[in-house]
Amino acid sequence: MFVALLSIMSKRSKKHHYLPREYLRGFVDGQGAFVVYDKRTGNTFTTSPGASFFETDLNTIELPGGQSSDFLEKLYTHIENESWSCLNRIRSASVSDSISIRDKMELFFFLSFLHWRLPGNSDHAERLSRHFFHEGSEMDFVRLTSTDGTAPPAKVVEELQQSPAWKKMAKLVIPFAPFFSGEDWLNSILSWRFALTGDDKSWYIVGDNPIIAEGSHDGNPERCLSDFFFPVSGRVMLMSGSNELQKNRLPPEFTVVLGTAILDRSHRFVACHNDRFLEAIVDLYDQHRRLGNTNRIIPELFEMLREA
Repeated sequence: MFVALLSIMSKRSKKHHYLPREYLRGFVDGQGAFVVYDKRTGNTFTTSPGASFFETDLNTIELPGGQSSDFLEKLYTHIENESWSCLNRIRSASVSDSISIRDKMELFFFLSFLHWRLPGNSDHAERLSRHFFHEGSEMDFVRLTSTDGTAPPAKVVEELQQSPAWKKMAKLVIPFAPFFSGEDWLNSILSWRFALTGDDKSWYIVGDNPIIAEGSHDGNPERCLSDFFFPVSGRVMLMSGSNELQKNRLPPEFTVVLGTAILDRSHRFVACHNDRFLEAIVDLYDQHRRLGNTNRIIPELFEMLREA
């Protein structure tokens, strides 16, 4: 029996979620399910967090000996497990509750890793993976040296940068960039604002690219988490931005506009526990698409707040 237990514990996982299941549970109904819309096919289907927002072997790497390893997936799981306490406190908060600076710091740490593992940011991550190990580059906080302390041959560095394993591993290193560039990250979270739905019900939807920014800094390792919106759950939304955004009240139609922006930014899938509300969001997005102005959805979301 002991041998069988060791076999189970060492079994390599294959279904790797880019949106953690515990995070997705903040958007389900009373039965633990939600409705998913597929932008590619136009189909909707009811499913659960465990059966959605994943890719097979997403975090599996090939080792030099020819064996496969899922140790990256285990590292992601460890990071996620450190975040659930703060996430649950924020998700259960009321309008009168004050979110502690520690919970904000832990959420920032979680979002830093989440950003770089999303399918929509894979091109940005791959580009940055080639910038490591060069002094003066934006990723020079990581150095590569030989055992004698000298710089390794350029060919060795190039082979490492071009390896599929490093391209995946880099996604776990890039998130540390803000912490090596000063205290801008800390100053930004001091003004974070959490918006709760007016009726305390779940109206915020989630997509496979749920960090909604204006787009100009998505590939910037230090500034990707500056001005953005993030649905923490179906009833709690995080808004990070300038003081100009923070001082304004959210207009009544904000939830619908945000839902349309999440659908626009999504790589393929969005989910919501309310199928009728999700259908309304899809219909609104289709109107934008027919008019050819989907490129205006996210800019208008930010303009709405600045003009409120």
